[in-house]
Amino acid sequence: MSFIKKLLLLTLLFLLVFSSVAGADSPFVTYTVDRSGSPLITQSAYQAIGLIDGSSIEEYDESGEPVYSPLSNPEDLFIDQEDRIYVADSGNSRIVVFDQNGQHLQTLGEDKLQEPTGVFVTNEGMIFVADYRQEKIFQFDQEGQVVQEIGRPDTLLFGQRTPFKPRKVIVDQRNNLYVVSEGSIHGLIQLSSEGSFQGYFGANITGGGFTRALQRLFFTDEQLSRLGSQLPPSITNTAIDEEGLIYTTTLGVQQDEIKKLNVAGNNLLPSQRYAFLTYSGRPTVSAIAINEIGNIIALDAQNSMFYEYDREGNLLFVFGGEYRDSQRLGLFQTPLAIAVNSEGMLFVLDQQRNNIQLLRPTEFTNVVHSAIALYNDGRYVESEELWAEVLRYNSMFDLAQTGIGMAAFKRGDYEQALESFVISRDKREYSNAYWEIRREWLMNNASWILLTIVGFAIANPTLKRLHRRTSFANGLLRLIDRVKNQALIKHLGHVFRIMRHPFEGFWELRNEGKASVRSATILYILFFIVYVFELFTTSFLFSNLDVINLSLTTELYILYIPIIAWVISNYLVSTINDGEGRFRDVYTGTAYALSPYIVFGIPLAILSNGLTLMEKVIYDYTKIGIILWCAMLVVIMVKEIHDYEIGKTIKNIFITIFGMIMIGIIAFIVFGLSNQVWDFIYSIIQEVRVRG
Repeated sequence: MSFIKKLLLLTLLFLLVFSSVAGADSPFVTYTVDRSGSPLITQSAYQAIGLIDGSSIEEYDESGEPVYSPLSNPEDLFIDQEDRIYVADSGNSRIVVFDQNGQHLQTLGEDKLQEPTGVFVTNEGMIFVADYRQEKIFQFDQEGQVVQEIGRPDTLLFGQRTPFKPRKVIVDQRNNLYVVSEGSIHGLIQLSSEGSFQGYFGANITGGGFTRALQRLFFTDEQLSRLGSQLPPSITNTAIDEEGLIYTTTLGVQQDEIKKLNVAGNNLLPSQRYAFLTYSGRPTVSAIAINEIGNIIALDAQNSMFYEYDREGNLLFVFGGEYRDSQRLGLFQTPLAIAVNSEGMLFVLDQQRNNIQLLRPTEFTNVVHSAIALYNDGRYVESEELWAEVLRYNSMFDLAQTGIGMAAFKRGDYEQALESFVISRDKREYSNAYWEIRREWLMNNASWILLTIVGFAIANPTLKRLHRRTSFANGLLRLIDRVKNQALIKHLGHVFRIMRHPFEGFWELRNEGKASVRSATILYILFFIVYVFELFTTSFLFSNLDVINLSLTTELYILYIPIIAWVISNYLVSTINDGEGRFRDVYTGTAYALSPYIVFGIPLAILSNGLTLMEKVIYDYTKIGIILWCAMLVVIMVKEIHDYEIGKTIKNIFITIFGMIMIGIIAFIVFGLSNQVWDFIYSIIQEVRVRG
């Protein structure tokens, strides 16, 4: 079931069961995600408490009579250090200033601005406005006087044909300006405080994708030129936090809609998709705001949804709702901008409704924010009590488990830390805690480990000499020899011959009967057992599988259906292409080609539980080595079983894979038709019963 289907189902259940409670508290449902990435209903994160519509704005006409002038088509808003609210009232060509209670304080730029689309206020009180129609950046002081006007850079470095259509503007701590210009594919336009062009910053890059890679591989230069150049998407909005880090949003990309850029323009957030609840199927993050603790609040304007992430990109809350017939606070028609004040309240600008809605964090959210603030400062032990309170609100809140785990780690309780990190699926911190446990264990048991190694080193030659002189353990050795001489055991032991000498081993398998259908069947069964053992025992540091949701039946199909298709397809293809192998040879040879995985799969899974992420390369290279070893044995098996040259062997393998695909397509069609036939027969039977 897709994420959105799960989310819609949870919403329906919530409304059916808790409609009275939800109606009293909030018009929308708040979600978080569990460790598997599935949606999870949680306590309300924010509550709508009021709105600002500009009804207090009082202007005077030519006769001196007061005229009320509410907001009209507003485009942007900003909240300064004094919690004053600045609104780019584009429809009225002005900047309107409110206090935190929504009372009108000031109007500026009425005689200068034409279409203000972005506003930013520095800590010194300088007001910067992006005017889209005039293609300028205006700087005002607190009295509303124009300090300077910054137009299109005239330097050649900017580009003679590069448009300057400012939509948004921010200013860093060094008074450099960063401008979002419509259609600019080079990133943010960076200007000095005097307006001179400094360069571009934080440009998006083109990924190309699989389709584009195939086009470059097979198309001629002329064909590629007809496709046109693939340009990077333009940045659509920007923000800056108290540390001077710049954030950008981009529409029309499949991931990395939000970026957190350092001074070098590198993205500090994990590469992932951020706006996932988009009914149109396209990410639509159009605005962001950063609160005092560094949390990112992203606005999806198309679906009127809000996403709150911590500063590391971990999702905390998803909430919001679209305005339709209801007039309730908390629902939005065209949310276009968002800002946060010093108390953590959200101010959301709705362009269509010409108002600003106020969302206050709930007690639950305040606890989460307080815990995150301590966590971000490295005060893990102090944050533990707050994280415990978060879990009392919502026991499935995984970030709280990470916080409790870090507190336990700081106290030296590494076992408790491991338990918490497993629940929260925090691999990095789990690895650090396990490294400490392993270090302590090695220090406490180093002498015993050394003595054991020395003991084995002495015992081995000693027992051999004792056996030669006194016939020690002759009975046991004779029993072992009798077991090894059993035909089935010999056949199973042939896997080691094939791993050491694959060419001779597969030749002997076909021509000397060194394997049987029974031994091959046992190997297939062992293959599944090793596979399941690996799924359940591999350390979660090297596995993303959640065994709680594991279905053995599904895994059985995943494992054996491709093998069956391979055996059938390879035999049929080889029969047509003069292959000498019989069906039983292909069946047994394929089983023995899987020998490296059967032999080393379980030891590798066990070994993974003794490694940390610092030794990840050991696990990865070993796993890749086993897979390549098996693939090499499959190639050699085809060559020796069918007595092909190497060129014909490769051709046979490719045709076999194509045959497997065709078998899958035919099976899918037959299965679909059989279901329809069965439904038809069943409907006839039901019709006969009704009429009878």
